Amino acid sequence: MYAVYIFGSIMAILVAAVIFAPMIEGKWREGKDGDSATDRKEAAIAALRELEFEYQTNKVSDEDYATLRARYARQALAARDDLGEVVDLHACPACGASVKGGAKYCSSCGGALA
Repeated sequence: MYAVYIFGSIMAILVAAVIFAPMIEGKWREGKDGDSATDRKEAAIAALRELEFEYQTNKVSDEDYATLRARYARQALAARDDLGEVVDLHACPACGASVKGGAKYCSSCGGALA
């Protein structure tokens, strides 16, 4: 007779563990500084890579690609700014687009940089 109570108690504990484990794990992750600028930058860059792959394999439309790419790029740039990272940018003499210092060609128009 006591075996039934023990078995029922063990089952109740296991069911409670399965139900509440994701909630407890989520609280634990929130406390681990998961919202740092470094984490946000890495997440945005990973999202950009995944989006590029999905676009190249024709799983994302042109409109969705443009929208999502702009959103993820803004997130990555905001995290970079929060980290205080400095990027040396110059303007392309041909089209006026910003290019990184030391670049030999413009990534926008392809023109040679002096």
